[in-house]
This record gives sequence, structure tokens and C-alpha cells, in this order.
Amino acid sequence: MRFHTALRYFGYGVLALATLEIAARVEDAVRHGASMLAPYSINTVFQPSPYGKEGKPGASYLKWHMNSLGYRGPELASGRTNVLAFGASETFGLYESPGEEYPRQLEAELNRATPGGYNVVNIAIPGLRIGRTGYLERAIRQTHARYVVIYPSPANYIGTTTPFCGQADQPIRAQTAWSDQIRLLGRFDQLAKRTLPATVMTASRRLSIWNETRSSVVMDHVPQASIDAFATDLECVIEATRALDAVPIVVTHATLFGPAVSPETQDMLVAWRKFYPELAEAGFLDLEQRANAAAEQVAMRAQVPLVRADRAIAPGRANFADFVHFSDQGAHEMASLLRDTILDLAAHPAAQPIAPQALSQ
Repeated sequence: MRFHTALRYFGYGVLALATLEIAARVEDAVRHGASMLAPYSINTVFQPSPYGKEGKPGASYLKWHMNSLGYRGPELASGRTNVLAFGASETFGLYESPGEEYPRQLEAELNRATPGGYNVVNIAIPGLRIGRTGYLERAIRQTHARYVVIYPSPANYIGTTTPFCGQADQPIRAQTAWSDQIRLLGRFDQLAKRTLPATVMTASRRLSIWNETRSSVVMDHVPQASIDAFATDLECVIEATRALDAVPIVVTHATLFGPAVSPETQDMLVAWRKFYPELAEAGFLDLEQRANAAAEQVAMRAQVPLVRADRAIAPGRANFADFVHFSDQGAHEMASLLRDTILDLAAHPAAQPIAPQALSQ
């Protein structure tokens, strides 16, 4: 009797979850035009290609919309100077309001100064290591870009000591998984982030990190070979950009923390480490400092414009939605820095290289 009762209640639970799943699919169809049957998640706006993962032309998920070239944002207007924004998820945009990621704000700022003068093309891919020169070169040729903003993410070099530059481009498998088939999982994840206390989320992340590292050795700091791989990839990107008659602009990496972690931001350091559990928490800011120093040295040697975003964008939760991703205000700060650099370059094309921006800030 008890078995049948338990089985009946289990069936009720399955029926309730199935009803909620159907409701989520109906909501996505009505609000966003999503298919009721096909996978629908952030992964569905990307696809494998000869260059690795890239955007799927015309795809969309919630606020993320890809244009006909497979880049996030609107179609390019003709007759304008094209600026490419090349980087990872910080450039692609995660937490900003729709249309407030820094490439979109940069385009608005440039066109406010020079009406109808610029397209800013967001070619960023979450998780991208900047050594993917084949992908970048194709984008420059497609758009006849004049400027390339290079905003590398040092954390993408955790666990690697080999430059990506020089390696053959290899397609990757499509990254939609079984979890992309279940809409409720995304709803539950967002609900947990909005409602659970920070202490509970931090404890859960620490448990996950412990589980991931309990049988492995944790690095206190990334080895110098990882920094060298980062610098080599940056050099390759600069060379590839110049070879196609575009102007590279190197941007150092800004974070929520600034030079030190405060008690108020410790939870975000744990959240960051959850994605890279093999590196101890103290190693993250060390990585940032060393990578930014390497980026500055590469830019100085190559005599290209350098924007010190790590110094110019104030740390803290006003400018950052999490450990490295911008809020609307932080994206505005980045756009303003880049606007000034690009307008200076446009006004003084014969004076390149220009002095690095924000060095005194």
C-alpha cells in the first residue's frame, strides 16, 4: 500500500514538473518566438565552424541576437568606419540591459560625436582565447574594419601553457547538451541566484570546488609559461590585425576587485574560482596583474595604442555585475575610454602610435 502511495505521489510530481516545463516553453514561444520543441538556451546562438565556436547567423536567445554575419548586434550600416570588438564574454556581454553591452554603447558614443560615422561589430565569443587569429582575420576581411579593440581575458589561460596562435583551427562539437533541452533548469538556476542568500551560494560553490579538487593538486599561481602564452597570442593578434591594414587597440583587463579582495567581494572571488577550481583564490589577482603587465609590455614593444582599463575603471559593484562582467555603468565607462582613443586615432592618423590612455588614472 505504501509503495502504491509513493508511486502515486511520484507521478503527481512528474506531472507537475512536466506542466511547468510546458508552461516555460509556451512562455518562450510567446515572448521570444522560440520553438516549442528545439533546444533554447545561450548555447543555441553558437555553432561549430572551421575556426572553433562562432555565432550562428540570425540566431537569438532572450536578449542575445546575432546578425546575418553571426555577430552579436544589429546589421552593419553601409558607408561607415567599422570597429571590431574582439574578446570573450566580457565583450560579448552577459548582465547588461539589452543594447547596453560596451560595444553597443561605444557605437552610440562614437556616433554621437560623429553622426552616422561608425559601426561597432561585436565579434566576441564567450571563453575565447585571443590567439584565434583565423577567426579574427575573417572578421576583418568581412567588415573591412579600420580598428580592432582587443580585450583579452587572462583567466582563459588558466591551465594552459601553449599559445593558441600557430595552432591549426579546429571545429568543436555543437555544445547543446541534455540540459539545454530542459527549460526549467535555467529557470531554477536564475531563481536560486536571485533568492538564495549570498552565504548559501558561496557555501554551495565552495562545496563544488572541493569536490572538483579533492583528488588533484591546486596551483597557488599560474606558471610563467601561461603568461608567456598569453603574451604570444596577443603579439600574434596585433600582427594579424596590422597585416590586414587595421589598427589594433590593446585594452588591459579590469575586474570587480581592483588590486585587492575586500570582505564585501570575497563571495565573488569564490564564484570566479568555481569556473577554474584548479587555481587557488590568491592566484586570480596575481594572474590579472601579471597578464596586464605583459599586455602593456607587448603594446609598448609593438607601438600600438594601449587603454589601461584596469586603472581607469573603478572596482566595485557599481561597475561590475560579478567578478569581471560589466554592469550597464561599467560598460559605459569602458565605452567612454575606447571612444576617446578611437576619436584621437581618427583625428590624428599620421601620429600613430598614440600615447597609452589612462596611464595617469
